[in-house]
Amino acid sequence: MEKQERFIQVGVTALRDPATGDFLPAVPLYIKAEDGAEESAAGLTQDIGKLLAERMRRYKDACEAAGVAV
Repeated sequence: MEKQERFIQVGVTALRDPATGDFLPAVPLYIKAEDGAEESAAGLTQDIGKLLAERMRRYKDACEAAGVAV
């Protein structure tokens, strides 16, 4: 019997409709489950969360400095 491969979902992505600019249905993103893949995926989630939080903080600070409501 053939060994079944395992995959880990690491996120989702959605393309935009070229005609309207609206988002098309989201599609899950997977990586092949290899040694250490699950731990790496968890670390990636934390790293990108920190990055996005920092960018949002800077955006909000810039909006406040410009007198624009967020």
